[in-house]
Amino acid sequence: MKRLVKVAHAPYVTVQPAQSRWVRGTGQKAAAIVVLALAAVSFLSAEVPDCAPGKLSDYEKLGATGCLIGDKEFSNFQYHRGADGLPSDAISVTPGTVPGGDDPGLLLEAKWVARSSRDSFVSYTVEALPNGKPIMGASLEMQFGEITGTGEAKVIAKLCPLDSSSGNCGAQELDLKVVLSHQGARKKSSDTGQFRNAQRGVRVMTPLTIASGKDGTASLNGFMTVFR
Repeated sequence: MKRLVKVAHAPYVTVQPAQSRWVRGTGQKAAAIVVLALAAVSFLSAEVPDCAPGKLSDYEKLGATGCLIGDKEFSNFQYHRGADGLPSDAISVTPGTVPGGDDPGLLLEAKWVARSSRDSFVSYTVEALPNGKPIMGASLEMQFGEITGTGEAKVIAKLCPLDSSSGNCGAQELDLKVVLSHQGARKKSSDTGQFRNAQRGVRVMTPLTIASGKDGTASLNGFMTVFR
């Protein structure tokens, strides 16, 4: 998917999808169909329910049971809120699959501005069902953001095999990073990577850094992680 980054004569940079069309599913919140096709079944439809649009606080309540997107189970959601972080009920989660395929993903949206994300991150696990395809890799995409001056917006997705120790992922660790910055070498709105070996389950941690720097502003409205 192409991304459009605009740099104007004034010192600001924006990043957003090249198409920003939005639709509302039946009884669901608005979602970007260019990014994710909405999961259609409600939380109450099965013993392990299908994932549905909601707040991050709703996903935390699912605990180890989690929810399904296709042949992957997402569970154990935890929000680690920093001193200036947004509450979990201010962060929206839209599950779904990439149009034209069955790769599952999560779109997280909120109004993050400089300082509102410092030391905050979301963690969760993703597991393939017994007959599901293994996880070969993942992609991370920044959705909407804007900076001025020395501002910078950065999202990292750290993926570790589920059977590794919590403090050491070893050689199978997969790190993805997207950055919105005036420093050309650091500007990157999407990132993709693969594990050395296919994984049946992974732990995911996604810390954010939204910083104004010495003389600037920064904001971020969303990012998406897709598992391939």
